[in-house]
Amino acid sequence: VLSLGTAALVAFGTREVRPEVVPQGAILRLAFGAIRGAVLDPVVRRLFVIYGVVFLANQMSRPYTPVIVEDLVGPGPGLASAIGLVMGTASLVGALTSPASGWIGDRIGFRPVLVAALTAGAVVSTLMPFAPALALLAGLAVVLGAAVSTVGAMVFALLATEVSPERRSATLNLVYLPLYVAGVIGPATGGVVAATTGSAGPFVAGGVVFGLGV
Repeated sequence: VLSLGTAALVAFGTREVRPEVVPQGAILRLAFGAIRGAVLDPVVRRLFVIYGVVFLANQMSRPYTPVIVEDLVGPGPGLASAIGLVMGTASLVGALTSPASGWIGDRIGFRPVLVAALTAGAVVSTLMPFAPALALLAGLAVVLGAAVSTVGAMVFALLATEVSPERRSATLNLVYLPLYVAGVIGPATGGVVAATTGSAGPFVAGGVVFGLGV
């Protein structure tokens, strides 16, 4: 039902904006040209790295959120609802934060908002496994979700405004490439860290990785 609703929204609630310069040529040549352009452009390369770093940090720690929730509340009938509170609320607030952060970025600049989100993510990720109460953990998870969402919104905004029109659509088509790479590396890295240092390790390591984006 949600998928059908999304399809209907795209079909009837949005208007397609054609690029100012429509790429012409063989598909493979255009694809490799887009990748080459993204890699060689310092602005695009930095934004891709930032987006990948943030997703890597999030994927390192996110699988262990239920573990630190259980450490706080213990096993029992309330565990599932506690996990849902922490993870569900964070996801919901993250979805609501994205358009709000875009509004703020329009007024004070996308880069200051991006730096603030990266800094907040680094601090909050490091603090999460040491939260002494469920309510505080849920609040920190909300801030982390908002930071991740804000970084994504700012990366898209900067790519849309700073990439030349003839390369903009091709570059935006590649924006999820670093996420796919980080989605593979992140959980594996988090597993290695957790096996070595315990469930708090991926969050601290994620905070360090978050900070690299700043």
